[in-house]
Amino acid sequence: MGFLVGTVVADAVGVALLGKAQGFERPGHLAGGVLALLLGFVLFSYATRTIPASLANAVWAGASIVLVVLLGRIFLSESISVAQYACLGLIVAGTAGIYLLGPTTA
Repeated sequence: MGFLVGTVVADAVGVALLGKAQGFERPGHLAGGVLALLLGFVLFSYATRTIPASLANAVWAGASIVLVVLLGRIFLSESISVAQYACLGLIVAGTAGIYLLGPTTA
């Protein structure tokens, strides 16, 4: 679980840094974003040792979406409507449900 949390954080930080890079205008942000995304992939490979890849990917995607939107709101001054917050809540509920219900054995 720890590796999956690290994956989500690295992915969200990487995307936020790439947003701040503004193409090639800020090479430090660009390099930091790329490195953070690479770290996320490495952590994901470790996470799949204990969590099925399909389940880990679903949790990674949902949690990353929510975290990226929140980081964009806080650090990139992006706007978000009340309806969009509600949709993020649905993503959180779905992501938590997928993880908590876990894989079933046949």
